[in-house]
Parts: sequence; C-alpha cells; structure tokens
Amino acid sequence: MAFFHARTALYALLALVTITVFTGQHLVPPIDRDESRFAQASRQMLHSGDYVTIRFQDDLRAKKPAGIYWLQSASAALLGDADIASYRFVNLLALLVSIFILYHIGLRLYEPAISLAASAAFASGFLVLAESHLAKTDTVLMLLVMIQQWTLMRIYLDREKAATKLSSRWILFWAALAAGILVKGPIAPAIAILTIGSLILWHRGARWVRPLRIWRGLTLMAVMCLPWAILVTIDTDGAFLDIAVKGDFLPKVQSGQESHGAPPFTYLALFGLLLWPASMLLPSAALHVRAMLAHDSTRFLLAWFVPFWLMIELIPTKLPHYPLPVVPAAVLLLLWSVDRMATLSPVKQKLYLSGQYLFLALGMVFVAAVMAAAVIFGGQSVRLAVGMAGAALLLAGLALWQGHRWIQTGDYLHLMALFVAGMLVHFTIFSGVVPQLARVHVASGVAEHLASSANQPVAIAAAGYHEPSLVFLLGRDVLLVDSREAALFLAEAPDGVALVEARQQTAFLDMARRLGLRLAAPEQLSGYNMSKGQDVVILIYRREMFDATSDNE
Repeated sequence: MAFFHARTALYALLALVTITVFTGQHLVPPIDRDESRFAQASRQMLHSGDYVTIRFQDDLRAKKPAGIYWLQSASAALLGDADIASYRFVNLLALLVSIFILYHIGLRLYEPAISLAASAAFASGFLVLAESHLAKTDTVLMLLVMIQQWTLMRIYLDREKAATKLSSRWILFWAALAAGILVKGPIAPAIAILTIGSLILWHRGARWVRPLRIWRGLTLMAVMCLPWAILVTIDTDGAFLDIAVKGDFLPKVQSGQESHGAPPFTYLALFGLLLWPASMLLPSAALHVRAMLAHDSTRFLLAWFVPFWLMIELIPTKLPHYPLPVVPAAVLLLLWSVDRMATLSPVKQKLYLSGQYLFLALGMVFVAAVMAAAVIFGGQSVRLAVGMAGAALLLAGLALWQGHRWIQTGDYLHLMALFVAGMLVHFTIFSGVVPQLARVHVASGVAEHLASSANQPVAIAAAGYHEPSLVFLLGRDVLLVDSREAALFLAEAPDGVALVEARQQTAFLDMARRLGLRLAAPEQLSGYNMSKGQDVVILIYRREMFDATSDNE
C-alpha cells in the first residue's frame, strides 16, 4: 500500500499509459474524417511553410484555428511527416501532462493514494483513451482547459488570502485560455465563463474574481490571439473567419450538423460507457451531491462540470468527444466518494449495489459489441480481430471481478486493479482489434495495393470515394473527381491510375468509350465506408489492353 502513496506509482502509471497509447497510435491506420483532415492540413502547412492559412489540398479549411496545426506540423517535422503517428504524438504528450496535473489537483482533495486512483481512473476511461489515439484537437484542448481550471480553482479556494499571494496566477489562467482559443475557438472561454458565473451566483458576489486581473488578462489574450486572426483575415480576405463562424460554429448550435444531431441528454445516456470503468462509482457519487455542494473544492468541480454538460446536452449537434474538457472534473467528483460511507435502507442498498454492478457490466457489453464488429468488419483479418476481441473480453471479465471485489471489500488494491484492467481492455481494442478491421480501412487497403504494384502510378484520380484518409495516404496531389473526369484524367495521364467506386463505374466507362480509351481489366477492392455507413467497391483502372468499347461492364 505504501507504494501507492509514493510519487513512483504515478510515474509507473505514466509509463503504462505511454506504452499503451504509443503502441495504438502506430498501429491504427488513419481514421476518417476529421483526423485525416487535420493530419493532411498539418502536413501541407509543414511543406508549404504557410503557418497562417490552413488548407486541405487546395481548399480552405476554416474549421478550427491554427494552434493544433502548428503543434502537429512541429511534431511531424521532428518525427517524420509520412506516418500518421507523428501527428498523433502531440495528443500522447497532452494526455501524460493531463494525468500529471489531475494527480496534483487530486492532492488538494484527497490523500495521495486516492489522487493516484483518480489519475488511474482518468487514464483508463474509454473517451480519454480513444481521443488520445487520434490526431485531433480534443486531447490538447482538454489539457489547456485543465491548466485554466486548475489555476482558477486555486484562486477560488485561496480567495481569503491576501491578493499579493495570488498576483501571478492570472497570467497562467489567461495564457491557457488564449491557447485554448487558438486550438478550438470558444470552448475554453465558454467553460471559464460558465464556471465563474455559476460560482458568482452561488456566492452572490464576484470579489473572489478580482485576482484574475480581467483587463490585463484580456490584453494578454488579445496579444496571443489577434496576430494570427489578423493575418488569416488579410490572407483570405475575411473568408476564413466568416466560414468558421457561419459555416461551422453556428450550424452546430442551431441544428444537428452533418447528420450528427441527437436529442438532449444523449451524453447522460452514454455516460457509463464514456467513463468506464470509473463510471462504476457513479451511484456512490450520486449519494453525496449535497455534501459536494458543502465543500469549496467539490463545489468548484460541479461548477466546472454541470453547466457545460447541460450546454452540450442542449446543443443539437452531438459528437462523442464534446464532453472531454469536463471529464477531469467528472472523474475527480466520482473519486471524491470513494472513502465516504452512506447509511441506506435495505431497499436503497439493493438499488445502490445494482447500479454499481450495472455500470461494471457495461464493459462486457461494450466488448461484446466490439467482437461483433470484428466478425462483420474483420475481412481477411477476421480471425486475428476476433482473437483480440476475445482477449479484450477476458480482460473485461477481470475488470468485472476486480470491481466486484472492491464493492465487497473496499480494498484500495482492487480499485486500482479495476482501473488497470480497464486500461488493458481499451489497449487491446485500440491496438489489437481496430487495426485488424480490414474492411473498415479502405484507404489503407488501396494504398497498400498500389504500393505493392509492379507498375507504380505517376498520378492518381479517385471518383466516388473521396475520404480524407485516401488523400493522406496517397498524397495531396491525388485528384478527387467525378466519374467522367476520371476518364478524362486517364486520357491525359496514360501511366496514371483511376480509383472508381462501383456506383460511378457506368458513367466512367461511358466516358471512356467516348474517348476511345483502352482499359486493362480492373482490379477490385471492397470494404465498408464508416463515414457514410455503406459498403464500397473500389475498381482500380489503368490504360492498357481492355477495350472500353466492348460490352464488358
């Protein structure tokens, strides 16, 4: 038990997380669509030297500010720009720092052993580990929000101290907030405003906010954010910010953007899975909400968590990663109840235990769904995919057993074993099952097929299948065209290759006849497009022997 009170245990946890996430980042192929767009745009930023305007191929990518692209392009410059893992590495670093910070936030709330458990619970969560495997903004944003909120929490908890002792904290708060804006726009300020506003309403006063030095802070934020905003506005004649606000932000808050709409309280329904296995503690935490409101530290965590959670529940657009910036607060609240007992009637005790076991069992249900996906999407790797899913099922069973032992004995070692087992479940899924879902990784299959071809194409055009992973794997010069343009492309590039999705084949061959092209018999690859939720067949056409005027479609 003494080991878990030592800082060495934290370093052991960080080492385990590094191994699991680093392995998965290298094994999982590029994922559509956001990750591949971020990585490709960062690669183009590195190659072009233009660190102001963000582009995907030749199109303006006005979805997010430049911060994440700066970080990813710097990582790719150091580690190599060909491998998707180079762009994901930023998120591994962000996750490790987040775990370290969460441990120190926990020290303000608990003894060191429970602080370590909070860090382990956080590091074993499905949502946290899933996002840390992808080259996107959300893990970095979570880290910046944690720095921002930890600084704000210290100001709030020390509000009775002399202002001179708090004089420098405002700099870190506003610097983290400004960096959050540069990574993902309004999310970090929204969390800060909701947290501060909630606590002002609770105390019916705002004196404790004075150490934030609001006017100085706004000046610092402007110094950090405005230069890029001005440069990108000049460079794009105002188009970037106009598209970012009117084409991305407003549609998300007004309606379900890009078919991602869902009813309110969808995240509440998914809570048990998003935070599993730590969600097993939810029934215990629910019993202590009143006690949480009576303590400054947990009151702050509630102000961090609840208002933002309600906001994203009410916004029509729903994506699984939206709750990530408040997951640290949720985990800390769950662990707050670990060493607190509640007196319950026999009936309530049964409901309480049933709730704990229900959340524990979600891991088994989730892994069973993963096994079904392995069977459906495994393709030629189905045996390995199912085998890895079976290993994950055994580990989920181990997690269930350790959770049961924790419920029965209250032994801290079983709680830590539960979180480690949960982490290994996710490691097996992300590093073992997902890379083997051959039917899902269509672009990877195409890239591997072309790389192994005896005749390497000098140019490539794709008709029908335009997923960003294809661009990342084949290069920014791959042409995304329609079926007729693909035929025209082969007429102009006799040593090129046309990737024609089967739904585009008829129109492609019709144009090939008109042009009098002679085409070799196509090679065929099949898979499943997760972005569109449909089966796809990719036909690889080259100019050669096959006469397109013959009746051979």
